[in-house]
Amino acid sequence: MEYLPNIDLLLQALRINRERLNSKSKIAIDAKLLRFLLQTMVADSPFSEEFYLETYPDIAEAYAAGQIPDLKRHYVELGFFEGRMGAPAPVDEAYYTSLYKDVAAAVQRGDVKSGAEHYQRSGASEGRIPNAQLKALVESWAAVLRDEARV
Repeated sequence: MEYLPNIDLLLQALRINRERLNSKSKIAIDAKLLRFLLQTMVADSPFSEEFYLETYPDIAEAYAAGQIPDLKRHYVELGFFEGRMGAPAPVDEAYYTSLYKDVAAAVQRGDVKSGAEHYQRSGASEGRIPNAQLKALVESWAAVLRDEARV
């Protein structure tokens, strides 16, 4: 990330102070600011043009027609918010299917080709853990998101 505004500027835009930021209270955030913050995060996430085109035929068609001039920009500005992935997920098949018996059964039945396909279709949006290396990070996000849902 080339630039990140000073915390005081961000807090001013959020109309809160440092104490409020450290509290457990909820704050209202302007949707435009939230979207921009998310886009900034997404811009630094892995992205593969080949994967994006192969995975999303509608994107490939629009790109071929010249309707989408920049695939990464599309992903950052729209695709992520449509639930699309920008790169293949780092799914460890053995780990994923041993952790999620329902996925292993779905693969066995032929409902999905692989754990990676399952993760892309629904596992990511369900908060499933794609590999052992990401376990702590996924669990940290899940804890924060659960706390926010309860407040």
